[in-house]
Amino acid sequence: MRVRVIGLGTRFGDDAAGLLVAEGLAESLAESGLEAVSCGRPVDLLEALDGADAAVLVDATRSGLAPGTVHEPAPEALCEARPVSSHGLGVADALALARALGRLPERLAIVGIEAERTEGEELSAAVRASLLEARERVLARCRAFALPDRALSSATFARLRLAARRPTLESAF
Repeated sequence: MRVRVIGLGTRFGDDAAGLLVAEGLAESLAESGLEAVSCGRPVDLLEALDGADAAVLVDATRSGLAPGTVHEPAPEALCEARPVSSHGLGVADALALARALGRLPERLAIVGIEAERTEGEELSAAVRASLLEARERVLARCRAFALPDRALSSATFARLRLAARRPTLESAF
């Protein structure tokens, strides 16, 4: 089973959270036969989803929760959401299009990190503090998705968790 972690966002403020989580996991996931990629634009999500049997999207969100809250919105809600942008393609639009084109993976999970601000060059303190929790949730979803075909052993999962805690992106953590 091809499990892919897809970090979404830009390099501005808290919008970088999804990218940082995916990039921080890329090496350790690759060692376990899983993939991690980053998408700066929702339209790139279509290509990133292509060929995946399962995907975990990680992205900054604005849902009204407290900044830094890590949550898992239902993929179905996003796939069926009406566009909220007057221009371009949003994540919900990209997921709906992927579904229509038959590119949406059979299994999909979303890990959201509630943003405080999406401007500037640095993460807010609340989002920075939530990155490890987001990584843990992404790893748990990867493990659940990988279990049917090739069990991610407890030892491998523990190694991934330890590798994810390494300060590879010191400015973010």
